[in-house]
Parts: sequence; structure tokens; C-alpha cells
Amino acid sequence: MNVDHTPVLIVGGSIVGASAALFLAARGITPVLVEKHPAVSTRLRAKLFYPRTMEAYRAVGADTDIYARQRDLPPADHAAVVESLAGSEVRRWRLPAAEDFGAVSPCPSALVKQADLEEIVRAHARDAGADLRFGHRFLDLTQSDDHVVARILDTNGEPYTVEARYLLAADGNDSAIREKLGIGRTGEQVVSDVREITFAADLRPVLDGRRLAMAWAGQAYLSWNTTHDRGAVSLPDTSPDAQECRALVSRTLGLPTTGITVTGSRPWRMSGWVADSYRAGRVFLAGDAAHVTPPVGGFGANLGIQDAWNLTAKLVSVLRGDADPRLLDTYEPERRVVAELTVDQAVLRARAGDRPRLSEAAVAIGYRYPLAHNESPVADEPDRWRGEPGTRLPHLWLSGTSTLDLVRDGRHLLLTGPHGHAWTQATREADFLDVATLPHSTERCGIGEDGALLVRPDHVIAWRATHAAPHALADAVARALGHSSGSAPVVALL
Repeated sequence: MNVDHTPVLIVGGSIVGASAALFLAARGITPVLVEKHPAVSTRLRAKLFYPRTMEAYRAVGADTDIYARQRDLPPADHAAVVESLAGSEVRRWRLPAAEDFGAVSPCPSALVKQADLEEIVRAHARDAGADLRFGHRFLDLTQSDDHVVARILDTNGEPYTVEARYLLAADGNDSAIREKLGIGRTGEQVVSDVREITFAADLRPVLDGRRLAMAWAGQAYLSWNTTHDRGAVSLPDTSPDAQECRALVSRTLGLPTTGITVTGSRPWRMSGWVADSYRAGRVFLAGDAAHVTPPVGGFGANLGIQDAWNLTAKLVSVLRGDADPRLLDTYEPERRVVAELTVDQAVLRARAGDRPRLSEAAVAIGYRYPLAHNESPVADEPDRWRGEPGTRLPHLWLSGTSTLDLVRDGRHLLLTGPHGHAWTQATREADFLDVATLPHSTERCGIGEDGALLVRPDHVIAWRATHAAPHALADAVARALGHSSGSAPVVALL
């Protein structure tokens, strides 16, 4: 049997797996990705991608193509409660993804369908060197202290083996890998039973010029594709027959049945849970394999992409030899708490039957969860956090470049104040560490003019010195890279 070798094997090629492949390949780590389906799913899925997610894509050069795809689409930045899609609007609101976060992020949100985003991300991953294998099915795995061996079936049904140093399981909510590892789930296994009815119809006469991305009519949630010719109605499951499905779609749309073709009807169970562990040996869970949220607010897709952003940054540091493998132990405590928070909020919203808007701060810079003090999650004004370890590096424009852009190629960054010359000697031997100097006031970064921030490759602040303290840098770097005892900051970002 043929044996392929790779530093990272990714199982699952939807948006989380594809993003992980891009984040790795763009930083010089060539992964192998296997996906059992031959192509991008055409199902209607997420369409709201928040600034923090777009910052990750900006870091690897994919944001420009994503925004270009959005510009080609009809504007769609509102949601509404309607009597029917063709009928009166009861209430409408601007989607949180459409808010202006220019004061806190270099990236606006993107409102594009997930299939379009996946197409762009996969293209960038291939261009960066990732080995993407669609129509290849994962069968089984074994692992030892230093590698994982997976058995795969290729497109012809022929088995082969992939040996990897690490495996990232992004194989969805019914993850075969999670089940193989015996990892349980905690949460709401049944929030509600839903019937999704897909249809083809010309929605342009009722949608053109309205800027709607989605709508609710009674208990029915209505979504559609960007060309306004296909859509789906989701509502509590009553097991309707074909004729009843057509009538339900007609009432929700407010259009005659003669122009509607029902293309599918499937029951599915809305759940909200988090895996009991995100890791078993050299295997890591991400995305829906690690957590499932009710489909409100686009939380699930953004949460999974941020899993990939966090984990791949750590994997790159370890695989390059910059970090100790103990750094990977921080993945679960950092990401699992975010999933618990997000799932809880999504379940509450789903049960309330409404979609309240997420605050600007929560969308733009995420939640901070100080575990050491057992405090509640905080989503506050956008400029509340000023360089505290465990939060995202504040965005500041520097001659057309964001401070976030100073973090490059999966390397750590030491960002100093304008009088931070004393740090130069301390960083001379650190070839994995970039150094940049702020040209002006450092108030937003929480440091004096001779202070510094140590920033991780995922834009998270690992350490802060409010004033010159180059003697403390070596120990801070050692902790940030897992070389020293003591935990790294626990971070919670959307």
C-alpha cells in the first residue's frame, strides 16, 4: 500500500478544513487535505463572515478576492420579519455583519454565501501549495507518540496510507474521527426538529432593491442564493408530503405555486453542543467536529474558522521548531471556552424565536473570558481593551497599513513604542521574531513610549511591558512558545 507523508493531514474540506489548509500553506507548511465529497456543497449555509474572520483571510491574502466576489452580488445587508416575502414587512434591521467597524478593524465583514467563500479559499490554498484531495474518503487511523497514520480511499476506491505528524479533524458534526476517539459531547442534543424545504423560483421581482439577506415569516426561516433563483424554507418539522411542501413554500413566499418547484425536503435536528475534548494525542478537532451551534448569526462558521486560525498558528510554530510541542496544549482551553459561550448564546436565540443583534464589540473584537478570575464573558465598547495580554492587538492605521499587518508569515512580533530602542539588542538572536516600532502615540496599545507588546502569529497579545524591560523578554518569549512552565494567556475570540 502506498504511503504518503505530510506534516499535517486535514480530514474535511468544507470551510474550516479548507481555511486550515490555506493558513498552513501560506506559512510554508504543506498539508494534505482529504474530503469525501467531490465538490463544494451547493446547500445554502452561512453567508455572514465577521471582521475577525476576515482579518485572518487578510493575513494570507485571500480577503481581496472575497470582497471582490461580494461586490459582484446584489446588496444584501438587512434581515426582516415579514407576513410573506412578497407581503408586508413587520420589522427590519441592519445585519451586524454590515455595521461599520472601521474604528477597530481594517476589515469590514463579508456577506457572501459559504460556497463562494470555500471556492476562493480552496483556490488560494492550492496556489500556496496545499495538496487538496476531493473524493478521497477517510477510513481509519492509528497513532503513536510521534505520528498519526490514516487509511484513505482514493477516487477509484483504492486504499492508501497517509502518515502525518498531526491530524486535524474537520469532518463535520457527525465526525467519524471524534467517534473513533471516543470523545463525547456536552450540551443540547435536541434544540428542535426542523424541516428544510428547498425550492427553485424566480425571486427577483420581490427581492430586487430590498437589500434583504434573509427573512422570517411566522415560524418559517427563509433564505436564498445570491442569484435569487433558489432558496430554502426551514420550519418546525411536521413531516409534510410533497403537495404540502409546495403549499408551505408558496405561503412563505407569497407567490403562486405555479412558479415554484420543490427540489428537496429533509428533516434535521437542531443541536447545540461542545465536544468534551478537542484533542486526543496528535489528533485535534475543529469546526463542527468540535462544536455545533444552531444556525443563527453565522456563529458556527466563524467559530470554526477561528479554531483553524488559532490551531494552525501553533502548529506552524511547532513544526518550524520555534515552539515546544507543549504549546499545542493551549489550543483546547483557548477555543473550548469560546465555543461554550457561543453555543449557549445561539441556543438561547434559537429558542427565543428571534435573532437579536450582536453588539459591535462582540462582532469586531470578540469576547474576553478571564478564566483565572471566573468572571462572566464581557463584550464592551470597542476600545475597552488596550493591549492587555490575552486580547487581540488593537488596530491602528500606520500610513495605510494596519498594525495587524505587521504580523507576518506565522512569526511572532515585538511591537515597541516610538522610543523602544532598548529592545533591539534583546531581539538580535530571535530569528523567528519580527520587530516593529510605532511611530506615534501608544495609548491604544496600553504601553508607554518605551514599552512593547509581544504579539502571537494569530494577532493575540502574549505579553506586555508598559515600559522598557528588555531583560524580561527572553522569559516572556519562552512562555509564549511553550518552552517555559506557566500557561499562556487564555484567549476567547469570535
